Amino acid sequence: MSAHSVPPAFRCEVVPQRDRVRIAPVGELDILTVPELERVVRELLQSGFDHLIIDLSQLDFLESSGLKLLLTLQGEAARGAFVLELLPGCPAVQRVFELTSTFALLPFAWSPAPKWPASPRRGTGWRSSRSSRG
Repeated sequence: MSAHSVPPAFRCEVVPQRDRVRIAPVGELDILTVPELERVVRELLQSGFDHLIIDLSQLDFLESSGLKLLLTLQGEAARGAFVLELLPGCPAVQRVFELTSTFALLPFAWSPAPKWPASPRRGTGWRSSRSSRG
């Protein structure tokens, strides 16, 4: 694999939905795969779509270059170039937004029925069925 080729497991699924288009990157969004997602986004914008939905639910991994691309796209959308919505990813992907305090900066839309199991949160009263008490 050359230094500029996209890892074979990564792809972008594109689903036109009337006046908008959903882009679902699949695999790992990192320094090697960000150019492919950006290429797809730019081609869709040039072809006339002005409402993009980037669905992060099929990503396994997101690193800083992927976050930078999403923030760049949000900046362009905020200037009126197009409408951008993000659909949340798995907990590991969403954790990146939490750790970097960028969740509130990005246009996350509600997503029905996440594809991952819900995890208990601290302070919710959840307890394991196994107890350390005898």
